[in-house]
Amino acid sequence: ELDKIDEKSFDRLLEKLEKDDLATIIYTSGTTGEPKGVMLTHENFTSNILSISRGLPILPTDRSLAVLPLSHIFERCVFYVLCSNGVAIHYCASFDQLAAMLPEVRPTVMTAVPRLFEQVYHKIVKKGMAAGGWKTRLFEWALQVGQDYWTAKEEQGRVSAALAAKHALASRLVFSKWRAGVGGAIRFFVSGGAPLSKKLSYAFWAAGIPILQGYGMTEACIVSANRPEDNKTGSIGTPFAGVEIKIAEKDGEILIRGRNVMQGYYNKPEETAKAIDEEGWYHTGDVGYQDQDGHFYVTDRLKDLFKLSNGKYIAPLQVESLLKQSPLISQPVVVGSGRKQVGALVVPDWDALKQTLEDEGISAKGTKEELCENPHVVKRVQKDAVEFTRELAEYERVKRVYLLPREFSIDKGEMTPTLKIKRSVIDEKYEEAIDEICGS
Repeated sequence: ELDKIDEKSFDRLLEKLEKDDLATIIYTSGTTGEPKGVMLTHENFTSNILSISRGLPILPTDRSLAVLPLSHIFERCVFYVLCSNGVAIHYCASFDQLAAMLPEVRPTVMTAVPRLFEQVYHKIVKKGMAAGGWKTRLFEWALQVGQDYWTAKEEQGRVSAALAAKHALASRLVFSKWRAGVGGAIRFFVSGGAPLSKKLSYAFWAAGIPILQGYGMTEACIVSANRPEDNKTGSIGTPFAGVEIKIAEKDGEILIRGRNVMQGYYNKPEETAKAIDEEGWYHTGDVGYQDQDGHFYVTDRLKDLFKLSNGKYIAPLQVESLLKQSPLISQPVVVGSGRKQVGALVVPDWDALKQTLEDEGISAKGTKEELCENPHVVKRVQKDAVEFTRELAEYERVKRVYLLPREFSIDKGEMTPTLKIKRSVIDEKYEEAIDEICGS
């Protein structure tokens, strides 16, 4: 009957709506169990729209390119915010079409998940390193200047005149091509859904492509974000107006309170009571901390933390964000629960790995399955894993890797629809491999 409702009837229906009326039910991804229906009200969304619009500089002249599905709470909330601010939204059907659409749409603001930035970064690095001769040396120099520039700016609060001059030259000769590759008009990206490594963040900021990391979940919409004028790489920023965040003294869990928090789980009153306490704090299941400047950080999921046989706790998300910095690693899953040491199941970036093997004189012949069994190939990927986790405590470092020929997928039950790894599934499916690299 909805197609028979005229404009006046629709307006009358709108007038009857109350702020606490149910607007939608979105099911959680089910990383730690059965998916639950999250009941979100009209006030959950409208309060979020207003607070984000006040917190980020979104203009009616902006253009956006959407690549995430609207079933994802991040993209759903962003859609509402952009619409309410008069922003033109263009839709990209798949990641494969993104590279072609960026220069066509020339977005000024855009949201994405870290996986996208990691893929873009690795493609840029691969192209720069393959150029050869002075072009590769120039590219490597620009990357290092970019890291030095943003390290000095963020950690010391100042940049020397000499380093600023080097950065300006790197921007003109190298980073200008990065900006053109994303359309040449980006004011800022907003990243959510998983941690983004400092090295990758610094590279994009150095290129004049700001990435503002944010934080949210289906149960509480968008909670916080860095701001263009107040960004701390690695943090989830500060909460938007009307949203409270605090860290539980007992276990470091992140708690959230505000009009953005869900009404509850559909037909699951007991689950709702576990998630939202008597004071209205939603227990996120994430672990984190707040720094002296008021910025919050997520270190891992409470249920993802695991203990080695020596009693030491490991936060796998932190370790995985470091591994993703390697151009040879496409998808890493850190493992070792109850074992002697930390290991990683790794799906390589096969193009980058084969090129590196050839450059270093290691045979890259054979199928992906055969290369996964080749000790020389395993050793080369393991070298990067060890190198990129060197900054961690000794017991947290990845000691050995096990290579897998194909990426983890939703179809195989290894990932959720929002591209989060189902660790319990991985632990069970690859138990023998984990025993091999971590010790039983």
